[in-house]
Amino acid sequence: MYFQRFKSKDLERWKNNENRLPMIIKGARQTGKTFLVNEFGKNFSNFFELNFQKDKLIHDFFISDNRPSKIVEKLEIYLKKKINMTEDLIFFDEIQDCPEALNSLKYFAEEYPQSCIIGAGSLLGLYLSQHTFPVGKVQFETLYPMSFAEYLQAKNESNLALALHNFDSSKIEDIKLINSFHGYLLDLLKEFFIVGGMPKVVSTFLETKNVLSAREVQLALLTSYQADFAKFSGPLDALKIFSVFENIPKQLAKDNRKFQFNLLKKGSRYNEFSSCIDWLTAAGLVYKVPILNHVEIPLKTCQQENIFKLYLFDVGLLGALSELPLEAFMYEGSLFKTFKGAFSENFFLQEFRSNRSESFYSWLGKTSEIDFLFQDEIKMNFWPIEVKSGESGKLKSLNVFCEIYSLMWKTRCSARALEINEQAQFRNFPLYLAGKV
Repeated sequence: MYFQRFKSKDLERWKNNENRLPMIIKGARQTGKTFLVNEFGKNFSNFFELNFQKDKLIHDFFISDNRPSKIVEKLEIYLKKKINMTEDLIFFDEIQDCPEALNSLKYFAEEYPQSCIIGAGSLLGLYLSQHTFPVGKVQFETLYPMSFAEYLQAKNESNLALALHNFDSSKIEDIKLINSFHGYLLDLLKEFFIVGGMPKVVSTFLETKNVLSAREVQLALLTSYQADFAKFSGPLDALKIFSVFENIPKQLAKDNRKFQFNLLKKGSRYNEFSSCIDWLTAAGLVYKVPILNHVEIPLKTCQQENIFKLYLFDVGLLGALSELPLEAFMYEGSLFKTFKGAFSENFFLQEFRSNRSESFYSWLGKTSEIDFLFQDEIKMNFWPIEVKSGESGKLKSLNVFCEIYSLMWKTRCSARALEINEQAQFRNFPLYLAGKV
């Protein structure tokens, strides 16, 4: 099944940039990197795909001589076809399996500045590599699971998908359009909470119309990730990594979502599991959200490494990992309240990350807490956001936080329709617009 990913627009801009560098597309396994590049390759005279995981022979081309002209010469013999370095696209898939190929990108950038070369690899392989990395000589793009808008597009709801993707809260016509479909979008969002954004799961669900079939694919994906724990970290560390990973639903089910290590093992502390947290974060499988107890610009200086919340990178996989009954799909509103609202928080985080680049935090005061907090990339300001699972919800924590830090605007993300009140300086974004707050 063909999926249009919005990331393809970034690839087109890269292609049209005369000063482009070789590109590396990174991301967790199974997010659709290979499929994205294969579709993009149709825009070129010729598309050459080289998979370093499947074909070990091509490794030798990069080990024996790192000069791009010699590498291209060998590739032409191997592929039995001439490569036009200004007209064709060369795709190095699973590039993390060949460090020499990864390092060669800097030489390609120097010798063939007009070439179109894309490498794709898992975050694990790229970040855990001990070899030289072509810093400053490549452009990076990250592919996350499908966003809600991309999911709508896959369901042939293209007009709604574009309305979400291009939404501008300063345009009255955009607000009216979105609000007119509010109920319908919430119904579709409940479906997305179950299916999630992993391309293989989405394709299975759309082809079979069966949530049980989708769940089977999710469980298979979770098993493959767990196999990676041992493959990349060794059997002893794998057990600890798996312990952290499978414990995430239990941690999110607490009223206080702060990650508690004694729930992993009685008496355990941060130092014992810190490398596991870093490993899962580097793999792109979890999001680590620091909990701040005071706030100032820049927010990063306020964080403590051992105080944080952990969320899964895909809300559908969170449901599978927590063994969420598929019957929840049938009950009105129940999905939004799962894990006392943490399910909605996980979706918000996933949607925010697929649309925005800012780092995110949370805040915990004496009697109040803010679910998410991010710093404005341009202005010396930060935005507090409360995520509510239902249509109603008091603004006590937001009011307390904004009073302490002299902030004017309050933002809530909930199941309510879009509302922007200039006079009260309050914004309520529906959950499906989480990437536009």
